[in-house]
Amino acid sequence: MQIIWMANEVFLEAKGFLGVVSSMIFNRRNFVSVTYITDSKPCKQKKLIMSIKHNPKAGFKLLFDFWGKYHTIDHFHYQWAKDNLKVKIVKRGEQLSPADRHLEMTYFVAKGLLARVEENTETGKRRIMSIAIPNMALMTTNHLYTHHLHSGHVVALRSGIIIAIPHSVLRQFQEQEKSIDTLIDVLGNKKKRQLVLLRQATLGYSPFERYLNFARLLPEIKAATTQIEQADLLGISRHTVQQAQYFLLTGKYAQK
Repeated sequence: MQIIWMANEVFLEAKGFLGVVSSMIFNRRNFVSVTYITDSKPCKQKKLIMSIKHNPKAGFKLLFDFWGKYHTIDHFHYQWAKDNLKVKIVKRGEQLSPADRHLEMTYFVAKGLLARVEENTETGKRRIMSIAIPNMALMTTNHLYTHHLHSGHVVALRSGIIIAIPHSVLRQFQEQEKSIDTLIDVLGNKKKRQLVLLRQATLGYSPFERYLNFARLLPEIKAATTQIEQADLLGISRHTVQQAQYFLLTGKYAQK
């Protein structure tokens, strides 16, 4: 059953994000503790909140730094962002897209960590369906040209800076401005790559092998997440995550 829902999820997102908006993968180094050692708490979180608390413009700067790698940024882009986009300073655990609100939005991660999650109403167990580290994004819909919302909601796994981009704005300016179309293509292709690697890591393998593949194929996601988050993303237990991390660290299997 786990393989079935993961395959279905990857197929829907890859189909929707191809050539559209979603995310960009960049390496981020955070220490994640290994077997039988509790996860390290996110470092420098309080310092991050203090540094960005009164400076939401930092979010735009981070967006332009990323965007500028693919297209020349000029006054039009600054004005477009100021008029149409919204910088959100988010706290850990904050929900960006409540399930009862209809928001067709892309959330670009300038700093922090976002996830699209679903919860089993009967068991209360969380399942992470998609994740975004800095220079990535998550959408509330399957793709840019649909009004169908993803199930679940988008939540901040870390405090940080998020850029909220309405889909109506992207659709309006995509054909008029080449740089916006370039941004959409870059984000979409990067998201597709992540989903393909996640599928390769998870389909047809045991939980233990699934984690080893995940660590090899998506090291930037592994570095940015805790053991519990990795377990919720891969659909495995935290105990399996700890055993696999011990094996990666020592080359030995943990004793039962």
